[in-house]
Order: sequence, then C-alpha cells, then structure tokens
Amino acid sequence: MKTIVIATDLSPRSDRALRRGLRLAAKLGAHAHVISIVDDAMPEDMVAQLSESVTERLTSRLAALDADQGASVSVLSGDPVELVSEFAVAREASLLVLGVHRKRGFLDRLRESTSERIVAASLVPVLIVKDFADGDYERILAPVSFSLACAAALRSAAIIAPEAETTSFHALHVPFAGLTGGTHGTEMSRAVRAETERKRDIWMQSGNLPAGYVSPEIIVGSVPQTLASKITQVSPDLIVCGTHERGMAVHKLGSFAADLLRDPPADLLVSPPLAR
Repeated sequence: MKTIVIATDLSPRSDRALRRGLRLAAKLGAHAHVISIVDDAMPEDMVAQLSESVTERLTSRLAALDADQGASVSVLSGDPVELVSEFAVAREASLLVLGVHRKRGFLDRLRESTSERIVAASLVPVLIVKDFADGDYERILAPVSFSLACAAALRSAAIIAPEAETTSFHALHVPFAGLTGGTHGTEMSRAVRAETERKRDIWMQSGNLPAGYVSPEIIVGSVPQTLASKITQVSPDLIVCGTHERGMAVHKLGSFAADLLRDPPADLLVSPPLAR
C-alpha cells in the first residue's frame, strides 16, 4: 500500500478519519494525501480565498499531529463525488479514508449522502471512520456473499489490520420456508445449504482471498439480524464488506452496504469488486 487518500471537510467527524488515515500511513509506510473540496458555485475570488484558508487549516492540523513532513495537502473546487474519486485513481491510491456522514434524519431516507455517492463511485476500497484511532484494529467482522467484492475487501483488511482476529459469516436465506416446513431439517433447507456450501468452497479455492483466511460460518437468517447478533458476540472495531455487483440493484452499493454506511456500528471498510 503506497498511497492513502484522506478526504476531509474539516469537521470533527473528518478529523477522526484524518487521524486514522495518518496512523495507517505511518504504520504501512504509505504516503498520506489529504484532500478537501470547496464549493465552486461561489464567485471565483471567494473560492480562492476559501481554498487558501482550508489549505492553511489543514497544513496547521497536520503540523499539530506531527504529520506535516509525511503528508501532502490538496484543496480543489467542484463536485466532491467526482473529484475525490478521480483524485484517488490519479494518485494510484490503495485506500480512500472518509469520516462518517452527518445524519440528516428524514433526508437520509430520500436521497443518498455524499459519502454513499463517493463509495459507490470509488474504484478503490473506502474506509469509513467512526471511532477515534486510539490503537490498531483488533477485531474484524465480515459478512460475505462469496463475491469478488467481498474477497477484495478481505484482502484490504488483511493489509491494514494484519494482526486483527477476523470473524466472517454468510447469512443463508431459505426461500418459501413457511410453505416448505421451516428453515431447518427440510428438503428445501438441505438443498439450499448444500448449494451454498458448494459456492463457499468454490470461493475459498478461487485464490482471491488473503493467506490464512478461515472459511466463513454459514448461518440461517437474514443479513441484518445475523450481523446484529455477531456484533454483540464479537464487538468488532472494523466491519468489512463488499459492494453490490449486480447493475440492476436499487442501490449502487447494494441496500445492505448502503444501510451500513448511513449508521455504521463501527469503522467500516467497503470495497468494489475490482479493487487492487
């Protein structure tokens, strides 16, 4: 991992992302590039003044964190979704770090947040930081769907948290359980489990997973319910998942990843399927 891009809007939420991103860069020997976007709808002189002010603030913040010699600062004007994503690709970043989005109540039900749009557009894994970076990640929880995106997310997690304990699971849905006798012990449930185990075995043998990765547990139930149960058991400080891979999804990220982004229970690492 040679380059980490950290996007900030100078809010306390973004400051947590800045601290985590700088910590990871120092640990991995990567270059940290801090980027902030200002609104270009203002008059040019105001955009220039604001850009200069933001640059000064970021430079001062890096100095306060003893990172001014090992990090770069860029302040751009325009659409944050396009600019952040393009910047990460142009710098050949291996990771993009963001803070959690500001909760907007009812508005969150009507439209995507900026962070959701950035994650959906990103070609590199994105780390959403919720908590203060007071140590390395120790416990990873990974819901998996046997996809390329999930494999990419696990590879990235293995790089940024090589010593963390990883717990992963696949939530198994048994269709028409009410009509076929239930979710356990029926012909339908046995057939679905056998097919799921076959997909798991193919995925495990794909060569796309990090070394030492342990086969995920298959648990009957919905993904949200199973995740909630596992969070109680594991108390993860990092949750890892892949984005949706089917183009016809209601959410570009997939509804599960989108829901996690809106209210992550811990730091969240989300990866697209073709991430390096």
